[in-house]
Amino acid sequence: MKRLPWPRRLLWLALGLLIGVLAAAGAVAVAGLQPADLTFTPHSESQMQNIDVGRAWAKNYYGAPTGTSGPGGSWDTPLNLDSNYANEARSVAAQGGNWLQARSRVPDRAIVLDVDDTTLTTWNYELYSNWDFNPTTNAQFVGLTGTQFTGNAFPATPGMVDLASRASDQGYAIFWITGRGDSQHAATIANLVNDSAAGLPDLDEVTISGKTIPEVDAGYVLPTPIDTGHGGFTDGLFTKPPVGQYPAYLDQPQFCGPFITRGVSCPTIQYKSGTRAYIESQGYDIVADFGDQFSDLEGGFADKTFKMPNPNYYLP
Repeated sequence: MKRLPWPRRLLWLALGLLIGVLAAAGAVAVAGLQPADLTFTPHSESQMQNIDVGRAWAKNYYGAPTGTSGPGGSWDTPLNLDSNYANEARSVAAQGGNWLQARSRVPDRAIVLDVDDTTLTTWNYELYSNWDFNPTTNAQFVGLTGTQFTGNAFPATPGMVDLASRASDQGYAIFWITGRGDSQHAATIANLVNDSAAGLPDLDEVTISGKTIPEVDAGYVLPTPIDTGHGGFTDGLFTKPPVGQYPAYLDQPQFCGPFITRGVSCPTIQYKSGTRAYIESQGYDIVADFGDQFSDLEGGFADKTFKMPNPNYYLP
């Protein structure tokens, strides 16, 4: 998933946290259920949240109030599974599980899952980077240094491994669609399932900025095999192809066609909805779509969507 550059990401962090506070006070009835208005211009400081306060609130939400950023910071502390974040993630997963259970006899049923902050939690990188996304340092957490696989650092999102496992037991096909590029395909499978499933060396540890932590194999079920239509990938994980290599099914006016014609990257909504449309064209009924961004969920081709919590960045 591509992210907004600094400092806009901190702006959305702050705005997201502000909305959460207003909701707690009863001022916003459906906070978190609708996309942000990116055209809104604050008229005064009181309509915004201070960026440093926003970071402090994020630490509190993730159960790391004394967390410190930077390579020597406390980012290597395991995700707090008793935090408000973990509880909220498990709550959404439980709601999704109830929906899937109730529809476990739908023919050719399937679910679609996003990766970052839907099935893998990137909190450790947010703290490490002080919410300043850098593709080079982020790639180390994904599991790559250059093109070499060096081990995964992102833990499973609370509640989601169990949801995917139960869905698989109920006969659902399991697909992932991520904004991560094709170059991170194998490392993503290694993190979601295990290193061996990706055909990569089975590592026990990962070293980042001189700190060594246990390497993470989240233990999700294998995705359902399907021809992704590009890159030779058939393992059920859809990573985003480079510009100029989009599959034919995305080259339609309602999806990526106009962007393919211009030779530019396809936006998330068109890319992900077009990919879901392709999955359904292969005979599946996508009963549920799970994502942490509204752009993961918009565009149709899913019976119901589930928004996972993520106050750290906003991807239109």
